[in-house]
Amino acid sequence: MQLSALASGFGLRVAGILCAALLVACGGGATSFPDAGPLDATVAQDVWHAERPSLTDSGAVMDVRGRVCSRSADCDDGVECTSDFCASDGRCVSVADSTRCDDHVYCNGVEACDARRGCVRGTPITCDDNFTCTIDRCDEASQACAHSPRDFDGDGDPDIHCNAPQCDAGVPDPPCWRGGDCDDRNPRVSSRLPEICGDGIDNNCDGAIDEAGCVRPSHDTCADALEVSAGGTFTLSLAGALGDYASRCLGGGIPTRDVVAHFTLTTPRDVSITADGGGATVLLQLGTQCGVLERARDCVIGAPGVYRARALPAGEYWITVAATGALVGAGGVSLQVQFADPTPTPANDTCAGAIDIPATGGTFTGTLVDVADDVLTRCGGGTPDVLYRLTLAEPRDVTLHAAGGRTDHLALSLVDACTRMPTTLRCTNGSPADMLVRALPAGTYWVVVEGTRVPSFTLDVTLAAPTAPVAGDTCSNPITLVAGTSTPGTTAGLQSDTPISCYGGASPDLVYRFTLDRTLDVNAIVQGGTSDYYFVAIQRHCGDTATESVCRYGTAGRASARGLDPGEYFLVVRAYRGTDFTVTLQTQAPIAPVTATANDTCATAQPIPSGGGYFLGNTSALHRDYTASCTLGATGTDAVFAYHADTRQRVEFSADGTSFTSVLWVTSGMTCPGSSVPGACLQGGGGAPAVFDVTLDPGDYWVFLAGFNADASGAYALSVIPLPMGP
Repeated sequence: MQLSALASGFGLRVAGILCAALLVACGGGATSFPDAGPLDATVAQDVWHAERPSLTDSGAVMDVRGRVCSRSADCDDGVECTSDFCASDGRCVSVADSTRCDDHVYCNGVEACDARRGCVRGTPITCDDNFTCTIDRCDEASQACAHSPRDFDGDGDPDIHCNAPQCDAGVPDPPCWRGGDCDDRNPRVSSRLPEICGDGIDNNCDGAIDEAGCVRPSHDTCADALEVSAGGTFTLSLAGALGDYASRCLGGGIPTRDVVAHFTLTTPRDVSITADGGGATVLLQLGTQCGVLERARDCVIGAPGVYRARALPAGEYWITVAATGALVGAGGVSLQVQFADPTPTPANDTCAGAIDIPATGGTFTGTLVDVADDVLTRCGGGTPDVLYRLTLAEPRDVTLHAAGGRTDHLALSLVDACTRMPTTLRCTNGSPADMLVRALPAGTYWVVVEGTRVPSFTLDVTLAAPTAPVAGDTCSNPITLVAGTSTPGTTAGLQSDTPISCYGGASPDLVYRFTLDRTLDVNAIVQGGTSDYYFVAIQRHCGDTATESVCRYGTAGRASARGLDPGEYFLVVRAYRGTDFTVTLQTQAPIAPVTATANDTCATAQPIPSGGGYFLGNTSALHRDYTASCTLGATGTDAVFAYHADTRQRVEFSADGTSFTSVLWVTSGMTCPGSSVPGACLQGGGGAPAVFDVTLDPGDYWVFLAGFNADASGAYALSVIPLPMGP
């Protein structure tokens, strides 16, 4: 199906694919789908070129593979995760595209596309290193396995019976670590803790109990809460403290260690509380009854942790400050408590109270403490907001600038209506947040300022005579692209206007337009600075993600769409910042894919024609034979291809459409595996596949596609596309 969506599935068994490709050899009588049983480890990409009748598998799913076609629209099989197009031989092709199933969660495994059933869940990543002295987990943030020292009581000191294997090899810290905790069941016992007086325990694991110089943990419980009713700055030590009280921040869980403070308000007051752990993450919870989770008013986590309340009612309050073992012995936490006269609820907290912006513009001050979330915008999401109304009698240039404190992050949006889910016309975020809208037509608009507990911000609004919009700034004035040429562009001075499916954040974008006079494959290449990161989407209707053919991202933005029918299309380029780049659009007749089989080693490498090609296969039944030069550690099973360059040429190699995290690399030499080609080795997966182009001298080359780790294998796609030589 041409539209981008989250669905899921798997391909057909290799035997089924071979029978489809060699229908006569298999008897030529296949009139129904092969067994749609459980996902087979040997499944390859589903490609069907044999003449077959149209069958209904289930519901609206149709078998169109191999049908005679004149347009890709004739080939929609009803499965949203397949790419269906009319190839150059006039036959329908359906290719399982697992990138359309990607849920952008690493640790739950790689989702796959079943050519008939949709998306299939991935196998969760397993991280067991078979070493009893580590706690193994999959870390979503780093997208890698984490193996932390065994520390059951969470006091930051590993079990005394455990040392990292690297220590025996003389490797310095890290990764060498040595345990010193003589009782890993008790967080009051650790070689990193001071001795605690009067508890009859060897707290610091030195063999002595309650020796001279011992200390007592203060404010560890509600009964010994630090009194802060007068406000001020206090130092709280977590040394020796236990985790006593459940936290809303932890889903009801109890932190490793916590301490408690208390204050009383006789009248409503504005309250600001900051807990600074010297760069460490701190948990800060405010409640109206100590130690009772149901009476917790709010909870924040940060570095520092910051809590603010407007007109907090009179009464008693308890502050729970919690942190990890990393803070033990590191000076503790600096707690700052400030009280001020109560401020009223902002009038513009709701649509009904939106503040009108005069025709001359102006400066407005506001607060985002204890305000509601009334409007969902593309940049701010469900963040608390305040609202301003802007009415223009004639077109004007509108400049908006919203600034809070040095660390306050704001979202700034211009929307078409004050409703729960308006259309976001323009948005940005930052510290501060700036926006320029050129020649905004006459009408009524709303400005939404969003942020989390920002105590005070300033909104500056400047209105000026209209000026011509920058080319490509919005869908209304796209830049025209011509196939085979490079077009310069920049996101400098632009904002986030056009939604794309692979990135929902607020970063500047530029819009291009191109027209096809016949069904073609399209390859868009965005190249800029080496430190820039791009998101590239191809859409049939500008800003409508439901009409997206492809959305990809990477340091060199590349998006390839197969079999786009005649008509107008839009290319949206987004960057994290304002930056200069060039866009090259290449088109060619849709390539009919070739099924690659048995290309397990150099001796059985799949040949690539001199004009390039499109190959589909599966690494599940292959072996690991070769190692990429651009990665560390193990790689998965690999597939091998052979390519010969008769002349000096520029070639793009792409693993886009591969169902697993992959590594793609090219070597040169008359004998395989050859020598590394500079710049021709890359890891990728999902919306950021391994894609690169290199200039090759005449000679023999070897192309390898492998899984990034031992668990990464399955259906893959390899595109080899000649590109125009640069200037």
